[in-house]
Amino acid sequence: MSKLMDKQAAMQDFLQNHVLDRWQYDLIEIDQRYNEQKDHIESSFCDVFDELCTQAFMQQQQGSKGEIHTIYVSYLRTSIMENCATYRIDAYDENWFLDRTECSALWDADFIFAPLFERVKKLEKIKSAYARKITSMDIERIKQMEAIKYHLLAVEFMRSMVPVLLESPGYRQMTKSPKICLFAGEYRDQCEVLYQNPDLANEETSGAGV
Repeated sequence: MSKLMDKQAAMQDFLQNHVLDRWQYDLIEIDQRYNEQKDHIESSFCDVFDELCTQAFMQQQQGSKGEIHTIYVSYLRTSIMENCATYRIDAYDENWFLDRTECSALWDADFIFAPLFERVKKLEKIKSAYARKITSMDIERIKQMEAIKYHLLAVEFMRSMVPVLLESPGYRQMTKSPKICLFAGEYRDQCEVLYQNPDLANEETSGAGV
């Protein structure tokens, strides 16, 4: 790297040569890891989901929780900062975020994010060649930017698991609204629908066309 390169040029060079498109090479490792640990990965996610629903059911039996309207899987940026890929799953009644009875569980998605964390460690070493124009704070911002791509992979995994989740003992015994929805996204922020009652979704579509 040229010593005359300014901060902006250094960042462009760093991104071009060491960051952009590198995540695609991680897909092979993620796929391999998933295939090798498929049973464990899927069962651990199902176990956490079942634990959440069982907790909600017990709260309902105690009268502190209404029927469940929303299950929200939160992507936690703070955990990414700590090189952990922890998702928080919450069950809410009709009050949603105003639901006063906390019902949550944690799920570890390191099988998806581990290659990212390894890449970031290497970036920390590479940055020394840029004469302090690339800082650890820059690396953290890059990690958060790259992590969104891995989060999207996690969302697709969650979506693929929905049919199994809906058959879990905890979910089946839990009292839930016919309009129950499962979401995944940033904590109390933008999200994607993982599941909603297909009959209700069809009704809404039909109604919108009238």
